[in-house]
Amino acid sequence: SMELEGSESKCTISPNLQEDMEHRSSFSPMETSELGQTSGGETKVVGEVQFGPFDEEIHSSGANANLNAGSSACPSGDQDESKKGQCRTSSSAENVPSKLTLYLEGQPLDDSSTLYQEILLRRMKLHGELQNIPNLWSETYTVTYKRATTTETSCHQEYSGSHDGGSSDKIVLCGQVMPSIPGIFAQKLGSTLDLSSPTGDILCLIRNLEIMNRSTHHLVSYERINAFAEGKIDDLDNLKVTIPKLPQYQFVNSKLTEKLEQQLREATAIHVGALPLWCTQLMIWCPFLFSFEARWKCFQLAAFGRSHVLPNLSSVSDTDVSRERRSNVGSLPRKKFMASRDNILESASQMMDLYASKKVVIEVEYSEEVGTGLGPTLEFYTLVSHEFQKAGLGMWRGDYMSSHKGYGQQHSSSGNMLSTSGLFPRPWSPTCSNIGGLEFSDVLKKFNLLGRIVGKAVQDGRVLDIPFSKAFYKLVLGKELSLCDIQSFDPALGRILLDYQAFVKRRKYVGLAYTSSGFWNTEIKELCLDFTLPGYPDYTLPSKSDDLVVNDNNLEEYISLVVDATLHTGISRQLEAFKSGLNQVFSDRHLHVFTEEELERLLCGESDCWVSCDLLDHIKFDHGYTASSTPIINLLEILSEFDYEQRRAFLQFVTGAPRLPPGGLAALNPKLTIVRKHSTNGADADLPSVMTCANYLKLPPYSTKERLKEKLLYAITEGQGSFHLS
Repeated sequence: SMELEGSESKCTISPNLQEDMEHRSSFSPMETSELGQTSGGETKVVGEVQFGPFDEEIHSSGANANLNAGSSACPSGDQDESKKGQCRTSSSAENVPSKLTLYLEGQPLDDSSTLYQEILLRRMKLHGELQNIPNLWSETYTVTYKRATTTETSCHQEYSGSHDGGSSDKIVLCGQVMPSIPGIFAQKLGSTLDLSSPTGDILCLIRNLEIMNRSTHHLVSYERINAFAEGKIDDLDNLKVTIPKLPQYQFVNSKLTEKLEQQLREATAIHVGALPLWCTQLMIWCPFLFSFEARWKCFQLAAFGRSHVLPNLSSVSDTDVSRERRSNVGSLPRKKFMASRDNILESASQMMDLYASKKVVIEVEYSEEVGTGLGPTLEFYTLVSHEFQKAGLGMWRGDYMSSHKGYGQQHSSSGNMLSTSGLFPRPWSPTCSNIGGLEFSDVLKKFNLLGRIVGKAVQDGRVLDIPFSKAFYKLVLGKELSLCDIQSFDPALGRILLDYQAFVKRRKYVGLAYTSSGFWNTEIKELCLDFTLPGYPDYTLPSKSDDLVVNDNNLEEYISLVVDATLHTGISRQLEAFKSGLNQVFSDRHLHVFTEEELERLLCGESDCWVSCDLLDHIKFDHGYTASSTPIINLLEILSEFDYEQRRAFLQFVTGAPRLPPGGLAALNPKLTIVRKHSTNGADADLPSVMTCANYLKLPPYSTKERLKEKLLYAITEGQGSFHLS
């Protein structure tokens, strides 16, 4: 075998690789480089060469020599191929550090990348972009290697390796270094779609572009961290990134959407379930190619069956989505349920026990009230939404229930959780079953009930008033979360973790001599961090460190444990309970055709109530009023002047829900109608009244705008919480 100790061996890569390289952008971990030995300790490529990860064995077929980079030697080139395969599998299965260090043009190679990737990276650093790519094949690249010391191997692997099992945290796409988001490019095409065809290539390209567009914040954040690690930037403020994204409608293909709409208008095909296979496959793999409305129809067909689609086969516009949602349930049987205002969650639990798994439309009425129908039902879902936001339930972040003094609850005067960034599950330690008298089993039951409520609201076309965070929607859609997602629901924690991660990366890149004193002008240990989850002293992080205080050496472990507790271990059981409840109504996988923003629209309607120009266009005036009537002109001006909370109160008063359905005012079904209210005692002494089931506002002809505003504000503020005849 070759002598490696005390000297370097050289491998010159000839330009004969063009044909192989042009057909391969990545290489299997099982492939190795076949080298032929020459005099003077130098080896040159002979024949066809394929490059794999650098911790694989290198064989010298010409001299029958083995350069062992693993734990044991494999058979030489003239041995049985099956034995070579068995040996390679065995070697790769053992997590043994490489015994060789390889260099490209004198620079150490990342053993988690292919040689092709490393060449592209170096051209990027040298020229800034991949100019004149064909020149890649006309140049010669020199690879040298020597036996690695234990320290050198471990340090190199520590920097280049990932923390989740050794996979690389970088990929090369179009010559750029990208952070790897777990599973982001992993999904495969359907079995009948040919990946090697031009159509398959186009679909792959468009899908990757759409994924990159949605992931710009994550990709750029990781790039900024790596830039800081390499010393390209020194200011931590540069880690803050705000990257605009293309709107999703830019990816919609109008011709494909129209073709799908034509298929959905075929009543016979819908009835027998004979949609073409391409509809299902593209909806799963590239749902963004279709409009939101077309995907909503396909979702209904998949989740609820033909009964939700057949009554309304005609195409709909964006403003008709909510109207279709409610009309589609018209053919389903209806069940009335008597609820108690004094115990909303208990009533919701009883209602879901009866009807969650049944295809029926639920109409709610309240004990000792005469009102029934759409208005009371919408209000019920609103009240349930508010109950789930109460402090003290142990469900959401910010609900600092603790046996430790000094940790209070963060909530509003109404008792609801304050969540400017949206609700995200509160982490519970796997070793903790009770906090402050609250049993974790009760928390799981509430998440299960919430899942059933959400599912039934989607099925019946009801609007919820609960501000889930974008990160929670991602979890519901089956997407993985990373460190960058923490900023979306806990900006302070997310930002400081990014700073910590940048320090860890820089310390690995520069060397262990780099200390935190040059980072924050203070030592990490002086921050007095311990291995408990920030904000949750009852959650002890399972550290393997001997030190009780976080310092430079165990900071990376601390980051990993905090991220795991926040995004995985601490919330996984709550998420499973939620999905279990949702799956009692319909399978959560059917929601995967939507984005987080679209799912929020489906569940909670529009966040913006209205704009002034919409009022006249989407409100009907009847029975004594026209658009030019003085009370109507005054009313529209007042509605335009209302602040956010006043608009919510008005909608709650008129419709039973404080939020408009998807599509806004134009999507209200029935349409908002304003009629004249006659009074025998004089208009100025009377109050407005409503018929919530018909979205019907009865407005007296007040003498002045001021009087109208006074009476309307009084009505929408005090006229809540009961339904009676007017």
